[in-house]
Amino acid sequence: MPDTQGTMTDTFKTESRGALSEGDRYLALLAIVLLGYVLMGKGFAYLGFPPFYVGEIAFLSGIVVFLRTGAFVGALATLPSVVLVVTMIWVLARTVPFVSVYGFDALRDSVIILYGGFAFIVIGLLLEDARRIDTILRYYGIMLVTFPAVLVGFWLTKYWVDNIPHLFGPVPIVEIGASAVGTHLAGTMIYVLIGYRKVSVVWVSVWFVTLALLVATSRGATLAVVVPVAFAMLMLGRFRLMLTTMVAAVGIFAALLALESTFGEYDEAKGSIERPVSAHQIVENAKSIIGQSGQQTEGTKQWRLNWWDVIINDTLYGPSFWTGRGFGLNLADADGFSGTEDPKKPRPATRSPHNAHMTLLARAGVPGVVLWSLVLLSWGGMMMSAMLTARARGHERWVELFLFVTCYAMSIMINATFDVTLEGPMQGIWFWCLFGFGIGSVMVYRAQAAHEIGSSGR
Repeated sequence: MPDTQGTMTDTFKTESRGALSEGDRYLALLAIVLLGYVLMGKGFAYLGFPPFYVGEIAFLSGIVVFLRTGAFVGALATLPSVVLVVTMIWVLARTVPFVSVYGFDALRDSVIILYGGFAFIVIGLLLEDARRIDTILRYYGIMLVTFPAVLVGFWLTKYWVDNIPHLFGPVPIVEIGASAVGTHLAGTMIYVLIGYRKVSVVWVSVWFVTLALLVATSRGATLAVVVPVAFAMLMLGRFRLMLTTMVAAVGIFAALLALESTFGEYDEAKGSIERPVSAHQIVENAKSIIGQSGQQTEGTKQWRLNWWDVIINDTLYGPSFWTGRGFGLNLADADGFSGTEDPKKPRPATRSPHNAHMTLLARAGVPGVVLWSLVLLSWGGMMMSAMLTARARGHERWVELFLFVTCYAMSIMINATFDVTLEGPMQGIWFWCLFGFGIGSVMVYRAQAAHEIGSSGR
């Protein structure tokens, strides 16, 4: 990635590439897997040979590639990496004893942390060849072009999911959740705001239509877009653009509220709890975020809060303080929440309490959630420190890279506070790849800075 001092390849004098290396081929494979999760969602996740689906295949092959990079020791050279390893060891300790009881469910539940192996894979790839930072950004630019297809997939999932064929498993071939859409709405817009790629008016229009559909669908996913994009605008100094966007959004919304244009309705035959896309529904979702909501939005919020209270009482004030209840147990069944989020609108039971932090508290106890907090705090602190250091040195392109990665990961974490996010591969693998991308990029930047200081001193 170029900065004000030149390009990365200028700093690290290396020979030009010939044939693609094993690491380059794996990086291309990983990019395809991540793109599949964006465009097909859960439908893509079931591609493979049970129990080894595409995510597990990418994980196991990535471990092999990582070991061959010889970057094992280097990948542990930062505090977030060390804390993550300790957290993974603790999760393994709370998983292995339950494999004989719950079978593959124990391993499936543990991926909320064990997918952290993807972070080390990405770190190893960047330490082996720093030019892969440019490659990753270029791959993301390709994904940006295909992003309008997400609107189609999200619309189909929301209104015609029963008509989508099943090919790979018990879910439709395309099933894109609102939280995943929110994550990638944030990531793509920040990528554009930074200036990595110019987009057309059509692309921007599709982006805002998707956002409108999202705002009427999910409160958490809405926050996952608004907060990171607003933070990025502030960091980039785009105050005029932010003000213009807010004025335009308020104007358009006022017109919609007056006309009350409703594009979709609840389908009783499907038993769906999807909310209508209307200005009034957007108001309801906005009010529910700040604690004031109607019956429709209050039901799902109260359902989560009740379950979280049970988990807190069992761990902070109960017998599971130190160890949690382990990985593999169906928390919904154990806590009496295996029915529905809203009794009036049935849904299939879920295994996790729609909050990654509560999931870890319930399964890994207080030590597990403390380690998890240290993982997030150490990584966030490292990224912000690197961002400020790069800005002080005038390396604006590095600042933009760190901002992009930080805001993208922030979006996923916001979703993980309101939905089942890190527990599945669709966003879990994305998060840990971003986590590793951040660490690897900071390590490369520090090495480049040290190289420049050493060169100037000679």
